[in-house]
Amino acid sequence: MKKALRIFAAVPVFLLIASLCALSAAGAATQQNKLSADSAYDSYAYLLDSYDIRINVNEDNSFDITERIEAYFHQARHGIYREIPLKNKVERLDGTTSFNRAKITNVSVDAPFTSSVSDGYRVLKIGEEDVTVTGPKNYQIAYTYHIGRDTGKGYDEFYFNLIGDHWDTPVGNVTFTIVMPKTFDAAKLGFAHGYSGSTDSGGITYEVKGNVITGRYEGVLNAGEALTVRVQLPEGYFVKPAHQWDLPLVLSFTVPVLLMLLTVFLWMKVGRDDMVVEPVEFYPPKGLNSAEVGFIYKGKAEASDVVSLLIYLAGKGYLKITEFEQRSLFMKTKAFKLTKLKEYDGDNLNERIFLSGLFSTPKKPTMADLKSLLGAGNAAQTADYSVSRDEVTSEDLKNSFYVTLNKIVQNLNSKENRYGIFEKSSLGKGFFVGAMILAVYALITVRPVLEYGGSSLLPIALLFPAIGFSAMAGMLFGKTKIPLKIFGLVWGLGFGGAPWVSLVLPALLVDYYYLAAYIVGLACVFVMVMMLKVMPKRTPYGNEMLGKIRGFKNFLEFAEKPKLEELVLQDPSYFYDILPYTYVLGVSELWIKKFEMIALQPPDWYAGSAAFNAASFGSFMNETMTSAVSAMSSSPSGGSSGGGSSGGGSGGGGGGSW
Repeated sequence: MKKALRIFAAVPVFLLIASLCALSAAGAATQQNKLSADSAYDSYAYLLDSYDIRINVNEDNSFDITERIEAYFHQARHGIYREIPLKNKVERLDGTTSFNRAKITNVSVDAPFTSSVSDGYRVLKIGEEDVTVTGPKNYQIAYTYHIGRDTGKGYDEFYFNLIGDHWDTPVGNVTFTIVMPKTFDAAKLGFAHGYSGSTDSGGITYEVKGNVITGRYEGVLNAGEALTVRVQLPEGYFVKPAHQWDLPLVLSFTVPVLLMLLTVFLWMKVGRDDMVVEPVEFYPPKGLNSAEVGFIYKGKAEASDVVSLLIYLAGKGYLKITEFEQRSLFMKTKAFKLTKLKEYDGDNLNERIFLSGLFSTPKKPTMADLKSLLGAGNAAQTADYSVSRDEVTSEDLKNSFYVTLNKIVQNLNSKENRYGIFEKSSLGKGFFVGAMILAVYALITVRPVLEYGGSSLLPIALLFPAIGFSAMAGMLFGKTKIPLKIFGLVWGLGFGGAPWVSLVLPALLVDYYYLAAYIVGLACVFVMVMMLKVMPKRTPYGNEMLGKIRGFKNFLEFAEKPKLEELVLQDPSYFYDILPYTYVLGVSELWIKKFEMIALQPPDWYAGSAAFNAASFGSFMNETMTSAVSAMSSSPSGGSSGGGSSGGGSGGGGGGSW
């Protein structure tokens, strides 16, 4: 009996010891999760053992942010400093960028701190001059971050750097809670981590319950790495504050006229081009590829200009274009295959990027590939479809090559290139005139709509007519085909005309002074737009190149058969060498038609499915260029881009120790 009592009495002691051991083990495990417990990080003066961020997203596109930071100081320091961006460049995966300026309010820190502004950052310096700390130290920082109106076109977005890429030390145990103001599509939510531009989402776990997103990063962010969240939202998700406008009526008449006269004066002063001499040219300007000619001719490069490099580089012997039929569920369609013939050995950066981008496009597995993988068992996990290869199809280029395409377009449209063909002073005036046009449009529209239609209708009354009528004018007066002109007319009248008739016109008819001011303002806007189109003044080089390109285009349009036969006799590849330039100058169909009655040898870089002749070749090339522009410029829909790229959103910043 006594023995049983002793055993019974020992049980609580045993349980107590076991509990202490378990707690000790748990504590040791927790300590092991901290960076400060890893000797590999001892060389850093301080570490961020954990970083918890909570964001309450408000309907006005502002964010109430609380950051809980656990730092560990290997060396004596006064504390940390936190750099919060006051301006943001938002870079999306589809190549678009936007900018916003942030306002920071309601700053609070649970320790002594000073606040200052330096190099575009609000700097919070936390700690005291006469006190140093070693070992662990916790901080809590809270602030409201306003980024103003949403800049997405056709959608809203929450695109934020939870951890910025300006921290100078590793960050571990990152957790986050994001409270959205109302429902959203969780399928369009995504994350990314790594150095700037990374789209890696590995190691990020999260869950969505209602409007609340919680999660963590199961890894360590190195110094300079960011953690970014992006969710695409429906247009109007963020509520924009109503705009108020109350100017005397006389300004509605005088300001547009004065700004129009100022625009005319600026054009006469800095924008009027010198006379362009257009000599007859049988060849494009020497040393310029087709994309560069398109840039100089139009003043800006477009995706279709860059795609013309496909034929240009094929003609240089770098790749081969093969036509083949592609079977779908209900029909057969023509497609093309590109085969790399040799590595690029020239000195043009954009040509190198283009060729490299073509053949490093991720391969999309075929049914045969999938069957092979299914039969390979675990080997399927190691299959790699993103390595450089020697052959791609038009299908491979979809939703992947656009990154390369956008990069080349940006390179061609760089400030340095634009300053080479346009006077810098005239380009600056163009932006100024554009702002004046917007000011006149707002001046003649805002007050009538506000007074008689209400502020809730103002965004529709301003945006829909402006977008609809601008697009309609661009299609009607631009170099578009008749079907597109008809489409532009119908779409513009529907998208812009209907809101204008229902919202703007009734407000103008209530007071005929407003109607008169509106008519005067529109007349001034028309003159200013005409001046804006001709405002950029070409440099002597830009003027000379434009003249040569125009002379070359005139020859392509009006050349007679005997002269073309003479040029082909001198150079059998003449037709093919000129072909890529005809696409950027908009005369490809006319150029190909001129050679239907001229004997041509098929080029080495082309393989068709039918007997070769100029007509069939021209048809194939036109179809190929159309599908190439479509495939190469296509990008994933907004939702599929998920978290965007690491560091690409607003906010974030970083910090250090002092």
